[in-house]
Amino acid sequence: MTLSSTQQRLLWWSIGLSALAYLGFALWSGWRDVLQAFQQIGLWPMLAALALSLLNYLLRAERWHLYLERDHHPISRMTNLRIYFAGFSLTTTPGKAGELIRSLFLKPYGVQYHHSAAMFFSERLADLVAIVALTAIGFTHLPGGVAYFAVLVALLIGGLFVLRTPLPEQLLRRFAHWRHDSPGLIWLSDVAASSRPFWRGRLLWQAQGLTLIAWLGEGVGAYLILHSLQADISLSFALFVYGFAMLVGALSFLPGGLGGTEATMTGLLVLQGMPLPQAIAATVIIRLATLWFAVLLGVISVLALPTHSASEVKA
Repeated sequence: MTLSSTQQRLLWWSIGLSALAYLGFALWSGWRDVLQAFQQIGLWPMLAALALSLLNYLLRAERWHLYLERDHHPISRMTNLRIYFAGFSLTTTPGKAGELIRSLFLKPYGVQYHHSAAMFFSERLADLVAIVALTAIGFTHLPGGVAYFAVLVALLIGGLFVLRTPLPEQLLRRFAHWRHDSPGLIWLSDVAASSRPFWRGRLLWQAQGLTLIAWLGEGVGAYLILHSLQADISLSFALFVYGFAMLVGALSFLPGGLGGTEATMTGLLVLQGMPLPQAIAATVIIRLATLWFAVLLGVISVLALPTHSASEVKA
């Protein structure tokens, strides 16, 4: 479960460059404002936000464990937790695709690449559903917001029903045949087939329930930070700001959503009446308590992984 020297260099370069870019952003936006905001927030709200972020990671790791159990891979929860957290070391990649590094760590346990890719695809969709649901709550603040909320819920339910069917796999296989049996498309069709059981029966509601609670917790953490800065923002609007900023960051396909998420969150807070320096400081702190806290845990987990081998696999 160790990485090659080349893979390790790429990993540390990815983390280092992203961290330097974010440090540059924080310094450029006004480090004095950020420090002042830290002092205003205080210790306990910050610890509470970090605890809620940790809850988010633990619940999503449990969802990953449910996926592994469904595919009959007997991996202990502790080993699963290390591997899942290790994926956070590459959260600062476009679309968080670097988290697929878990596939390398799972391979010694007999998990085929298309199975781990199916789990990754399913968790990304589950995250999307949960974040859109939290974002939709904020639409009730807008004129005609209830109609927007109803449309979003209908689209999400419709998408879930499509994923339960063989339709995505069939479409990919037909497209692959049209492209003269393209190996990449055939592999994607295998991924679609492997992910289908994750969207059926009890597992669907277990996984989606864990996901919704996980992202709700992180959104509440963002609200606590904003509330400590005496921002005149309700919990539902804070969830909307956090969720919508996350969506924009994900759709931008920038590494970790860096730039897109921050600009969106800052802009929405300013529109709500928050002074620009304070909005930037709040955004930086929220991202430190969510994104960069995850990266830190990921780095620690990667460093711990080489001391554990497949002999630790338990039923």
